[in-house]
Amino acid sequence: MKKVYIVGSINKDIIFKLNRFPNEGETMPAQKYFTLPGGKGANQAVACSHFGVPTELIASVGDDVFGEESIQGLITAKVNVDHVTIKKNTTTGIACILINNGDNRIILNEGANDMTSPLDAIDVLDRAKDNEVLLAQFEVPVPTVVESIQKAKEKHFFTILNPAPAKTIPEDIYPSIDLIIPNEIEAQMITGYSLHDPDFDQKVIHYFISKGVKEVVMTKGANGSVYANRHEIYPLKAFKVQVVDSTGAGDTFVGAIASEIAKGKTVKEALVFASAASAITISRLGAQSSIPHLEDVNLFLQRKNGDLHETDD
Repeated sequence: MKKVYIVGSINKDIIFKLNRFPNEGETMPAQKYFTLPGGKGANQAVACSHFGVPTELIASVGDDVFGEESIQGLITAKVNVDHVTIKKNTTTGIACILINNGDNRIILNEGANDMTSPLDAIDVLDRAKDNEVLLAQFEVPVPTVVESIQKAKEKHFFTILNPAPAKTIPEDIYPSIDLIIPNEIEAQMITGYSLHDPDFDQKVIHYFISKGVKEVVMTKGANGSVYANRHEIYPLKAFKVQVVDSTGAGDTFVGAIASEIAKGKTVKEALVFASAASAITISRLGAQSSIPHLEDVNLFLQRKNGDLHETDD
């Protein structure tokens, strides 16, 4: 089994559950209030660890109580935190999440995440074995992500980019990306194609493949996902579950893909497992707290027994 190295963010999530989203200038009460661990890097690291893969997180927290809590939570989840740096005189990243009827709105302050430098990542990857897996997102500086991917490819890693939140991707890094996993909104923002275009999926796939990316998985929420390489397009439906909170579903999906690749599966083979894992996540509240374990996903798949299949597209 390969090891997954994750270059990403750590946040403290502050969650408000609402009857509806507030209007401009409006003050309104929340039904419930929670503080939970989050951040795309941390969420994806917890997912990989929950799915039985050795996971190392390269990240930063502030020298505050949220940073201490975040590190302890990751240790509990059996994520290697040797490469989580405590940045002095700064705060841990914060995400304010508003939830209404399963939908969410997120306000983010990067805090220490914005201080994760290329050197932080390169130093770790230099000492890693060859042929491992690298997973990165855009809640840390773009130069850090780019240099991490470049270094990983030098060491023959399988490289995965989850371009969230959507940012401009430097043209010269595309050929070093083995797999890119955007959601529909991110794909629209990066490519410039309209989500309402009937050929949106095909255009997005062609955009990334033509720039040198080897494989693409685009997530489509309740409409499932679509996988593609240079030779095929494979759409997949989503499992139907009662939606409680969609926060963390994308991170669970991405972490599940990375963990299955680390176990020797192909990206296409990993899709059903990832879809099941994200379905369980949206049926629970929170980000890291909602991420299932390997046995949860296996049991879910046994109960569904083939309920997921190709779409009719």
